[in-house]
Amino acid sequence: MPTKKPTERIDLSKLPLSDDTEARRVAMQVGPLRARMEYDRSSDRIFLTLLDMPKALEEQGLVPPFIEKVLQWVEENKWKLVPTDPRVKDYLRQHPSWQRLLVKGVQLR
Repeated sequence: MPTKKPTERIDLSKLPLSDDTEARRVAMQVGPLRARMEYDRSSDRIFLTLLDMPKALEEQGLVPPFIEKVLQWVEENKWKLVPTDPRVKDYLRQHPSWQRLLVKGVQLR
């Protein structure tokens, strides 16, 4: 009976994010699959509105590292953050150091 090969851990730090400003989303190609974060921007604020990740990538535990990569991108661009996607809010609750990016007064309910 053939045995399954262990799944190799994907290192998202080596994969680039691409910003499609017209479609208002930042994306990352992971092999044949594509993870996306939709956003709206207004002046120096960015609203992270929808995380769209294929189930196969979610099952590999890639949601948290993808969110972190997006937050690094937000910080590099010196934007203030308003998260509306529930998974981004959950991540920020679990990693309070990233709350430094939040627009003053934003609640993570």
